[in-house]
Amino acid sequence: MRRFGAAFALVIGLATAAAAPAGAAVLSGCPDKDMSRPFLRWLDPVSYTLSPNGGFESGAQGWQLRGGADVVSGNEPFNLSGAGDSSLLLPSGSSATSPAMCVETLDVFARYVAKNKGLIALSSLKVDAIVKDSAGNTFVLPAGVNTGGSSWAPSVPSVALLDVLGLLNDGRMTVSFRFQPVGLGAKWQIDDLYVDPLKMT
Repeated sequence: MRRFGAAFALVIGLATAAAAPAGAAVLSGCPDKDMSRPFLRWLDPVSYTLSPNGGFESGAQGWQLRGGADVVSGNEPFNLSGAGDSSLLLPSGSSATSPAMCVETLDVFARYVAKNKGLIALSSLKVDAIVKDSAGNTFVLPAGVNTGGSSWAPSVPSVALLDVLGLLNDGRMTVSFRFQPVGLGAKWQIDDLYVDPLKMT
């Protein structure tokens, strides 16, 4: 994880230097976002905002849960969004889609904390970005696969390359993230979904 963090910081360090600093930020046509750097201890300097109910502090409110996905007690040990929230359990065959949020960016970065509670060598967690543009068109984009271990750990940044679809004509869209366990005996637990919603200038 340290090796990844160093490489990640090196690759995006220059780009993020121009991004909005920690604190309140305003997007064109989007509500204000409280930005922070929750993954800085893992050498990720990007400023993120907690997605709507991203720490499950309001249970499953706003999330679409299917196939037995459920909010359970127990917080990830790093307390990125506080010590009192819950987490999301994703058994085999389930899925969970986060609430949509307004973004203005070329590439949406998302990170979360997860652990693999199933057969580690045979399962993974698939992440898709569900994007809706200002015209109401919906696109589903692959945003990464998590193959993490049995202990809580930050995910590798999930990236949805929104600019490929030319969705930035008016600088506004919404994005939500769908999590699906994949593989034999797949069972995952996730917490604290953070998103980088800002356009780099």
